[in-house]
Amino acid sequence: MSSVFLRFSVGFHAARRSVRGVGCLRDKRLWGNFGPQVTAGALQQTPGRTYATNIKAQDSTTVKKFDAEDENEILEKIKNIFAEEERSGHVVPVFKKALLHGNKVAIKDQINEYTYHRLYAAAKRLSAQISNLCGSGSNARVTFLCPNDALYPVVQWACWFSGQVAVPLSTRHPTELLKYFVKDSESTLLITTPEYEAVMKPISEALQKVLIVIDHTFIPEIDAQSFILDPKNENVVRMAGQWNIEGVLSADFYGKSDAMILYTSGTTGNPKGVVLSHKNVNAQVNCLTDAWQFSSKDCLLHVLPLNHVHGCVNALMCPLSVGGKLIMQDHFDSHNVWSALLGINTPTKDRVNMFMGVPTIYNFLIDEYDKIFAKNSRMVEYIQNHCEKNIRLMISGSAPLPNTVFSRWYDISGHRLLERYGMTEIGMALSNPYVEDKVRQRKPGTVGLPLPGVEIRIADGDNKTLFTCKGEGNKGFWAKDEQPVYTKKPDSKSEPIIGELQVKGPNVFKEYYNRPEETKKEFIDGYFKTGDIACYDDGSIKIMGRSNVDIIKSGGFKISALEIETHILEHPSIKDVAVVGIPDDTWGERIAAIAVLRPNFELDLETLKVFCTDRVGKYAVPSVLKIIDEMPRNAMGKINKRDVIRLYFGQPQKQEAATSKATDPASENKSTKSTSSSEPTDNESKKSTTTATTEKKS
Repeated sequence: MSSVFLRFSVGFHAARRSVRGVGCLRDKRLWGNFGPQVTAGALQQTPGRTYATNIKAQDSTTVKKFDAEDENEILEKIKNIFAEEERSGHVVPVFKKALLHGNKVAIKDQINEYTYHRLYAAAKRLSAQISNLCGSGSNARVTFLCPNDALYPVVQWACWFSGQVAVPLSTRHPTELLKYFVKDSESTLLITTPEYEAVMKPISEALQKVLIVIDHTFIPEIDAQSFILDPKNENVVRMAGQWNIEGVLSADFYGKSDAMILYTSGTTGNPKGVVLSHKNVNAQVNCLTDAWQFSSKDCLLHVLPLNHVHGCVNALMCPLSVGGKLIMQDHFDSHNVWSALLGINTPTKDRVNMFMGVPTIYNFLIDEYDKIFAKNSRMVEYIQNHCEKNIRLMISGSAPLPNTVFSRWYDISGHRLLERYGMTEIGMALSNPYVEDKVRQRKPGTVGLPLPGVEIRIADGDNKTLFTCKGEGNKGFWAKDEQPVYTKKPDSKSEPIIGELQVKGPNVFKEYYNRPEETKKEFIDGYFKTGDIACYDDGSIKIMGRSNVDIIKSGGFKISALEIETHILEHPSIKDVAVVGIPDDTWGERIAAIAVLRPNFELDLETLKVFCTDRVGKYAVPSVLKIIDEMPRNAMGKINKRDVIRLYFGQPQKQEAATSKATDPASENKSTKSTSSSEPTDNESKKSTTTATTEKKS
């Protein structure tokens, strides 16, 4: 099969008018009034060429506006349809819920603002193209690389609209890793945007995959007076006296199908595809919207990467599932975030009341605050008053939140960060309370109790149950404001209970893609083994650390040390290497490489960083290099990395180990050389997450 490139947009820029080849097919069942899609015949044209479909936006002047009675009648009937589907155990994906919020603005990004109606129409249009290429409801994998803007949900929704499995990629991954994800997921189709076409096109050519390129002009202009449920828009149809959603697959399909594959680093060194079904995603979204009380009034500032649960599920799907609004910035910038949080030069309708980040982001925001605001007493007072009055919730996730950051942010904003815990495989499992009272408190360093619908247990080394607990919606720990104060700590014990945290519930992933044996060994008695050690004490759970030191948490990522070691060993100077995480207040952990060189070879940190940058993501490049004569191994040839950290970097809890000024007990040994860089790595979220959410000072 030859690779084919397709470019879709509503209007063409001048540079695209020379694009050749148009394939047209009108299928009104899928398209409604939105016209053409590419035919199989068009795909057989010259390989390597970019094809365009000249699609005109719907002429809104032809659409008759319903009166209020008509609108309310159809809206109530669609709500009843969704409610009945959920009562029957089916799933209502987030893109279908967009029908309930038509002309409300869903997303404002760097380009424009987009209503739910416009996003739905664009997703519906793209889904027809996807169905034509993959087959409707075929559960084919569709890999896509999009920036942090409105095009991401358009592509995600289009995959689900068509009945495919969405596989989002990160813009920070190197080409070889992107190619690995496409191959490992056995993707049928690739989708990207113009800014990443140069990255994805060589991959599509190498792997002989069709590549679709779309830009913001693909999202149609729709008159604000056009009702999304007006039958003229062909989103709903009346048959035998009943209203039905037009062009979507059955509720039964979504209840039995997969939604996403998210990649996460594993201890084997190769990233594994975590398969989340629509039921998994639905459970993850519902437990958070319930526990954290999302509503259509929320406006969330989004700066997180969208290939992780934190950015994709928590920060994107949760607000969109209830009709909320997102202000999407394409990357984190401390100045821009402060401007948005404080509503500087921002219309009232775009002022945010929620924010999600990783601990590293909060560190940068605190640094910016100290540089710009801290010496101005009026600004200090204004910032705290503004945040207390206008911001409902702030979330920090993907790594443990240092107590110093928790306390400092409370002093700055009047908000107490609510930490939570989750992983790619389970979504969010534990959370500190949204509502605080005399018993329910957000304690620094703890992650609360199970979210609604999630069951956990703490087990000893023999998998004997030491403690169990299950979260219930609107009860006990998760009771709403208007209910009686929660006064009893569940299963309170006088002594702390310590063991491995294990999780069970509809939120837990289906499988690792094409890895049945690895999937099987991660479960016991129906529980997923997180590999993290937890302590239950005084009505709350604290994560003590990982049972596997080969996973490093840095800047929100969960990184496989073994994968980095594999690449470093390709360097001609390296004979042996161990990669470890050393504590750091800003990044959580910094990545350190302890290496044995081949005879007569030399290596410095900058050389190693350049070598690694082409092979791993920037966030996985070591910032510390220590050269030693011989790697300490046991009689079985294994390295005890905990001993290595103690030997070469002192006590693990000492931050100094992460800097070039580290107090190194081995530094007097002339055979050991240490090089360190203070340059930060990228800060995003990955597999394991401990999130913090803020609310007003009490």
